[in-house]
Amino acid sequence: MKDVDYMITTNNLNFFENKKILMFAPAFFGYEKHIKKRIEEMGAKVDFFDERPSNNVWAKIFLRFGKSLMIGKIDRYYRKIDNSIKNLSYDFVFVINIEAMPDWFIGKLKQKNEKAIFILYMWDSIFWKKNILTYADFFHRVYSFDRKDCKAHSDKLIFRPLFYLNDYAEIARNTEQNYKYDLSFTGSAHTDRYTVLKKIETAAKNHNWTFFNYMFLQRKSVFYLYFLTNRNFRHSKANEFRYRPLSKNEVLEVMSSSKVVVDIQGVNQLGLTMRTIEVLGAKRKLITTNAEIAKYDFYSPDNILIINRENPQIPKDFILSPYKETLSQDIYHNYSLDGWIEDIFEIKDR
Repeated sequence: MKDVDYMITTNNLNFFENKKILMFAPAFFGYEKHIKKRIEEMGAKVDFFDERPSNNVWAKIFLRFGKSLMIGKIDRYYRKIDNSIKNLSYDFVFVINIEAMPDWFIGKLKQKNEKAIFILYMWDSIFWKKNILTYADFFHRVYSFDRKDCKAHSDKLIFRPLFYLNDYAEIARNTEQNYKYDLSFTGSAHTDRYTVLKKIETAAKNHNWTFFNYMFLQRKSVFYLYFLTNRNFRHSKANEFRYRPLSKNEVLEVMSSSKVVVDIQGVNQLGLTMRTIEVLGAKRKLITTNAEIAKYDFYSPDNILIINRENPQIPKDFILSPYKETLSQDIYHNYSLDGWIEDIFEIKDR
């Protein structure tokens, strides 16, 4: 499937005209680039920096579980950024999934940009990013994709689910339904995903359903680490995993060719994954382990099956029946990238 241009879905293409935005986000399968591009298409000048000083697998592990070991590297990285923007001022400072950014750096930004609006969006839960609340006081608005976190900390966090790119809506606009797979999964093989997916794989074989199962690990050393430390990997084999991430177009091709998409959220995560929202945009049926989805306005048992990760049961009728169109265009727009940007930046006039 070829890459498609982002189609116009908002009436606010001039909202950011003459506005300057300083944006930080981790490298995350290119989503940060799409966000930046769309904001620029709406008129802004965006200066972008990776929120992390490094994106190799060990740096990510140290940032999450041993940040003190990277303090020197983090400080050098942010002092270099500070020097590069020292003569610039901004209307917005927009940070996604903050993890590495030092307090001293945010403090300097606030001193130099007294009139700027500081916005933070988190697509990880407090369980995984326990320092979220310590950052909150630096920002005018802090959004999270996790409803439970927002309810528990309603004085600091605003609930806002994730988004889908227009490329996924393009799948829905394609009326030629040539399904190659009954089910598909594409994603990282963390926590207990391997165990759950093997159970689904067994069910698919028993029913003669085609199942495209692409379990990704960054490298074989990560497999051996998981094999030694994670009981869910004790019976796994290295050749069951893929060590090259699928490109966006490859993911789009798989979803376009799938009747049902499987999503398994991380243990202790209640926020809906990006894949869940993308399936909504593509108008494909979804199998998910996240029971929280039943609380969302797009939930329909005709299109979404909630399974128990310990004992996943997949009724035959769910696989065989077609996707049912029941939602309004307003709901689809709300979960699009444009809808997400409009909410995050409080663009009222749609």
